[in-house]
Amino acid sequence: MASYPAPIVVEPRGGDANAAMILLHGLGDTGRGWAGAAGQIPTPAGAHVRWVFPTAKTMPVTLNGGMRMTAWFDLNALDERSIVDDRGEIDASVEYLNALVREQMDKGIPSEKIMIGGFSQGGAIALTAALRSEVKLAGCVAMSTYLPLRADYPDRFGAHAKSLKIFQAHGTSDMVLQYSYGKMSAELMQAAGVDVDFKTYNGMAHSACAEEFDDVADFLKARLAG
Repeated sequence: MASYPAPIVVEPRGGDANAAMILLHGLGDTGRGWAGAAGQIPTPAGAHVRWVFPTAKTMPVTLNGGMRMTAWFDLNALDERSIVDDRGEIDASVEYLNALVREQMDKGIPSEKIMIGGFSQGGAIALTAALRSEVKLAGCVAMSTYLPLRADYPDRFGAHAKSLKIFQAHGTSDMVLQYSYGKMSAELMQAAGVDVDFKTYNGMAHSACAEEFDDVADFLKARLAG
């Protein structure tokens, strides 16, 4: 993990961590950028959640003319008909996320109390890691995102894909990653037997909103509390 910047880690108040949420940022952002936003998500009562905000490596991004920026994988387009998935970097980022999960397990948090998630490109990595996972996770939060490498499934499903709980959220006014692309990804997973709760936010662009954060908080409460 030496090639990745150290994650931002926010420890729970009032007790040792007994659960963890690992949240990945979108293209060009950093873990610090989402650490502030996630502070708006209420922590479930009875759960002492450690928040982990990783930062992606810096790499040239084809979509932006080869400009170097933080990215979980290269992107050539945002149109669902034109995207060529960068399998090598997707796999590398998934393995990094898996290593972060193992790190939390080594610190005494059972996998069933570890949730992974992300926004946009980070959400794509979180979905991929969750579906492939060989450990039972608390769930996955996927915001304004899509599932890459769709043809891999269900063959690449991990041992717990069919029992996985996914909260997926998308705004109808998203002009970066089209709402239809997110919905199609959710429907593909549902058709394969994955439990996906797909939430629509009317008028929301490629961003987050208070209603979405409230829904994420409810999902965390259901999966991490107790």
